[in-house]
Amino acid sequence: PTPTLAKSKTMSSLSFCFLLLFLVAIFTVDAFNEGISNKKTIPSLNRHRAANNNNSRLSHQAMSTAKNQKLNDGDDESSPALQPIRAGFIGCGTIASAIATGLATPDHGTYLAQHGFSLSSISVTRRSEGKSTKLKENFPQVVTVYESAEDVVTNSDIVFLCILPQHVDSVLEDLTKKGIWRTEEHTLISLVSTSVVSDLIQKTGLPRNQVFKMICLPAIAKREGCALLQPAPAPAPTDNSNGSSVGNVNVKSMLDALGGCVECANDDIMNTMMVTTAQMGPIYGVMRNNRDWLVKQGVSPKDASYFVGRSYLSMTQDAERDCQDPNRFDALVEEQTPGGLNEQSLSNLEAQGVLGSYDRAMDAVFSRLQGKSDGSLPSDS
Repeated sequence: PTPTLAKSKTMSSLSFCFLLLFLVAIFTVDAFNEGISNKKTIPSLNRHRAANNNNSRLSHQAMSTAKNQKLNDGDDESSPALQPIRAGFIGCGTIASAIATGLATPDHGTYLAQHGFSLSSISVTRRSEGKSTKLKENFPQVVTVYESAEDVVTNSDIVFLCILPQHVDSVLEDLTKKGIWRTEEHTLISLVSTSVVSDLIQKTGLPRNQVFKMICLPAIAKREGCALLQPAPAPAPTDNSNGSSVGNVNVKSMLDALGGCVECANDDIMNTMMVTTAQMGPIYGVMRNNRDWLVKQGVSPKDASYFVGRSYLSMTQDAERDCQDPNRFDALVEEQTPGGLNEQSLSNLEAQGVLGSYDRAMDAVFSRLQGKSDGSLPSDS
């Protein structure tokens, strides 16, 4: 090629390179400017999104509050308002403290709600002072300690009578004379083992559908065990003076929320069922004897106590499963290995008359509950 033609090609190449560099520079500047614009826009968008999320959250809270208010006001027909419990305890011994604890334990609120209740307050007399003080310390928001039974009843709707049998007449007579009972509002539940429901109705003037006798064990504090409840006997066909059959509180439902309840139709059924509650002491006695035997064989007292407690717990839990089946305990006995240690131990106890001794002990308790004896068995001598 001639020098002129070569120079022309070189210039064309340089021009193309400059054009390419120019275009790259333009694209780079545009991209840089767009990046700056996005950085300015993103915080604004984030603030906008945060505001929207906050508004949505506040709206949801407002809707939840309105829904809860509606439930509490009873406006939602599908979820009626919970019935508040204002419980009072005349006497604050072991059983009273256990029931109060069962009602006041925060985790139990869900079970109460499932049965249509919510705890409002608990009023207790000071005696026994150690237990009433402990209740106040454990549940300061709901428990109030009063000096008199009158104050407890005044500040309660459901009154639990938890005093010694010899004090029942004087306490009820004093409250009745002072006109403390509100016949349209008060429900009386006696934990006194010798109480007769018809006598309680007569001494208080309360409607028959608002007076009950109840028996339970301390395990009710943990929603364990099962309470016994005896309502008033059915009125005579011509008796229309003492209220309908439906009270102002579904006491059985409330006790179901605290672990379980069996309703007893009359004194005979109630006294018969109460015999089982009197087996708590014998069971503890058997466990203590088991522990002491292990210690005598060289086991440390700590290990013996721990093992006995946990072993009997597992046995009881196994028995409790499907316990509404009347054949449950027979099945557990029958499943013991033939010729095994458990079957042999049971056979040995039967041969020694131990189960027969249990029967005689239960007969004696039943006789005492019926008022036929003091519950003592005649000595062998």
